[in-house]
Amino acid sequence: MSVCLAAGGGIIGCTTAYYLTRHPKYDPKIHSITLVEGTRIASAASGKAGGFLASWAYPSCIVPLSFSLHEQLAREHGGEQRWGYRRVRCGQLAATGREAAAGREGEAKPGADRDKSWISLGKRDTAPRRSREDIATILPEDVDWLLSETVDTFENISDVDCTAQVQPYLFTNCIAKLAEERGVKIVLGTVEDINYKEDAGALEEMAPSRRSLLPGKSFSGRVVTSITFKDNTTSVNCTIPASTIVLAAGPWTPNLFPWAPISSLRAHSVTIKLRKPLSSYCVFTEISIRSSNANETNSQDSSSTSSIASSAHTRTICPEILTRPNNEVYVCGHGDYNIPLPPAADEVEVSAQHCQELIDAAASISDDLRDGTVTSKRACYLPTVLPGLSGGPLLGPTGVEGLLLAAGHSCWGIQNAPATGMLLSEIIFDGQAKSADISSLDPRGVM
Repeated sequence: MSVCLAAGGGIIGCTTAYYLTRHPKYDPKIHSITLVEGTRIASAASGKAGGFLASWAYPSCIVPLSFSLHEQLAREHGGEQRWGYRRVRCGQLAATGREAAAGREGEAKPGADRDKSWISLGKRDTAPRRSREDIATILPEDVDWLLSETVDTFENISDVDCTAQVQPYLFTNCIAKLAEERGVKIVLGTVEDINYKEDAGALEEMAPSRRSLLPGKSFSGRVVTSITFKDNTTSVNCTIPASTIVLAAGPWTPNLFPWAPISSLRAHSVTIKLRKPLSSYCVFTEISIRSSNANETNSQDSSSTSSIASSAHTRTICPEILTRPNNEVYVCGHGDYNIPLPPAADEVEVSAQHCQELIDAAASISDDLRDGTVTSKRACYLPTVLPGLSGGPLLGPTGVEGLLLAAGHSCWGIQNAPATGMLLSEIIFDGQAKSADISSLDPRGVM
């Protein structure tokens, strides 16, 4: 058996490689596993995500398994030291931030470099809802790094039994290394094509009505044979024979398999280095900031799902703030469709304006965050399943013999990667997923 993970250098491809090498039937003497990555391991969203884990994430059919596997991986491989695994608390804050100074250098101006529709990442949509009695107007004692005078309300969402975190870049690279140690070959090169042969018998058996619904040439009746990629070092096109191909290309999935209903959503984040460690928390925020600049104009549509809205000279900003070990804080915000997906992860365009809005919002509610050093300003594209379909992700067979799909994880890719990898390894070696019922995630139901 030869397995190829196409464009698989993100967390989904790496965990799949890892669990393939941990499956009881895996034998490196007879099984060949190759992971082909176009840029570098964790070069896209897997290296720029927050790494927040929650037992109440979605989809519910794989979340409990994956949350448990994160703990197992950390325990087995020293994840606390190697990739910052730890349990965290989670809360939701409504605050009135300190007034932004007029004309302050670097301050975000409402309406500048901004589209009229911000897109919620949806992470807080499935968070537990507490009773009104659990919503306080004062902060918990261990959240002393937020300014109490800015707090309108604070709601405890979950304790350490339900939420945790990893540092995604470190996690992805460590998992890739662990897979490599068990025999996985990692190749840096841009996947150009998935190659097929026709299975005439299967094509004839397919209902003509189904064939007519497929765009262009039908993919049913095909069997994978290999992938073609351009080697990053030599720029030479190479072909790897494969009996099974796992397409784990994230938002770039449709480039290699146009029938996949995967879209892309750009999201920005910043990291801030602090002078002291903070308590372990993920805080979902809604921060109102009044600006003293009378010349600012309001050009922002204030939809209920937006991360930024303007009213008069007040902006409402909804970043997620996640404290990390080693005195680091991760802040991320809204999503947008302003800039199309580029050909490669290292060509993603970062908006300085979007990043500054996150920095200003964090500074408005915390002296520690205001006085810290901004160490990165980044953007990435999240792979999302097209609206009106399953909600994602899509895991399993595609209808092409030997081609499996693992894409559309949206903002929960890090959280759900271990379960995805384990389940795909079961499909490949056992013929079906055994550890969870993922029938609702079957790609064939939406293609």
